[in-house]
Formats: sequence, structure tokens, C-alpha cells
Amino acid sequence: MRSDHPPGADPIVTRRLVLRRLERGPARALARGDSSGIVAAGGWPTDATAMVAHRAAADPGALTWLIHHEGAVIGECGLKHGPGLDGTVEIAYGLGGPWRSRGYGTEAIRGLLGWLEGSVACRHVTAEVHEGNVPSRRLLERLGFTVDDLTPPYVWYTRTLG
Repeated sequence: MRSDHPPGADPIVTRRLVLRRLERGPARALARGDSSGIVAAGGWPTDATAMVAHRAAADPGALTWLIHHEGAVIGECGLKHGPGLDGTVEIAYGLGGPWRSRGYGTEAIRGLLGWLEGSVACRHVTAEVHEGNVPSRRLLERLGFTVDDLTPPYVWYTRTLG
């Protein structure tokens, strides 16, 4: 049964990962480059982390999760904004360099999609990927996304939930 998730939703747990919500206070700190209080794995935060944290701090609909592996943060994933009137959300994700190409991204996004499946407000998921980012494109394709638009240098993917 689909329902609305509470703002402080439980962590998303997968086989190897725990995705924990990034709340607004820590998001503000992370947006300023302050990752104190967060156990970070090598390679994280990335160059994009501050931008993701800024969005999470500024927009309550930009739900963001930190991706934990064995107690340390290896990346982040989440929604760029809340669902639109048509039920569409856009996801974004990133991992520290040492954690890429090891299945962690696929596992994290599969967990996020499972969480989104439980939301009455979400019906479609989109993702924007640079056309040269072949590993990220393959991740989305493995998870059932299809190309919706190719406007160089970006490829837009979409997937219907439910």
C-alpha cells in the first residue's frame, strides 16, 4: 500500500548500505563545507556534495540521504525537488571515487526507488546524466529507466513507478 512518508522517515536499508536522511541543520553545515560530525569514507565528500546539501537545506522537498557503508558515508542520493503535480520527481546521486563501479550506486538507487514506490505522491522518476557518464547511464538502464530525451550534452531518463 502506498502512503505519504513522514518527514523524518526511517533509514532505507539495503544489503550493504544504510541510507540516512540528511536533515536541514546538518545539510546547512555540509553546504558550507563543514562535514564535522559525519564519518566520511575516503573520496567523500565530492565536488558536488556542497551543491546537493545546499539544495537539501533550502528546499524541504529536496529529500537527501547520505549513503553509509560500514558506518562511513560514501555518497549521497535523493530528490532534487518534491513531486510535481503530475507525480514526477527527479533524482540525483553521487559516490566518492573509490566507491564507484562496485555496485553501491545501483544498490542505493534501487533502495531509493523502493522508498519512492511507497509514496502516493510519486508516480514517475527522472534523472539527468551527462552523455559521457556511461557508468551512470548503465546504472539507470539496469534499474528500468529508459531514455526520454537526448539534448547534448545531457541524457534524460525516466521510469514509471508502480
